[in-house]
Amino acid sequence: MAFAAPPGAVFAAFAGEDYWQALMARYRQHTQESEITAFVSGADGIDVTFRQVLSRSELPGLVRTVIPVDMVIDRRQHFSALNEVNSTAAGKFDALVPHVPGRLDGTYALSETSTGSELLVTGRAKVSVPLVGGKLEKLVLDFMKNLLTLEEAFTADWIAQHS
Repeated sequence: MAFAAPPGAVFAAFAGEDYWQALMARYRQHTQESEITAFVSGADGIDVTFRQVLSRSELPGLVRTVIPVDMVIDRRQHFSALNEVNSTAAGKFDALVPHVPGRLDGTYALSETSTGSELLVTGRAKVSVPLVGGKLEKLVLDFMKNLLTLEEAFTADWIAQHS
C-alpha cells in the first residue's frame, strides 16, 4: 500500500481508535457485521482485534460447501511502536475462522518512500480441506487483496481529512 503521507501520519492514524471505528463503519457497507473487540494503543505499539461476519448467502458456492453457517472472521493486528529515527514500524496479523481448518497470517512493514510511505503487506493462507483446500486458499488470498485495496483507499482518505 502506498500513501502520500509520511510514515508518522500513517502510524498516527492506526494509533487512533476513531480510525478503526470509521473503518468498521466502512466495512459494514459490505459485511453483515464488523466490530472492534479490543483496542490498545501505547508506548509498545498498537493492538487491534475485530470481528467480521459475512452472510453465508453472500459466500461463493465453494465456501458454502465447507462453512455451514455465516462466516465469522476474527482479525488481530499488531504494530510495533514507530521507530522515530528511521520512520519505520513492523507488524503482524492473523485471522481465525471458526469451522475452517486453516490459517491466514502475515506481516506488515511501514517505511518512508520518496513520495510518502509504503505499507508492505505479506500474507499467507493455508486451508486444510482435502480436494478443495488449494482453491479455498486462492479465494482467501483474493479476498485479502480486495480488503487491502479497500483499506488503502480508506486510509489515504482518512489521513487527507484528518491531517
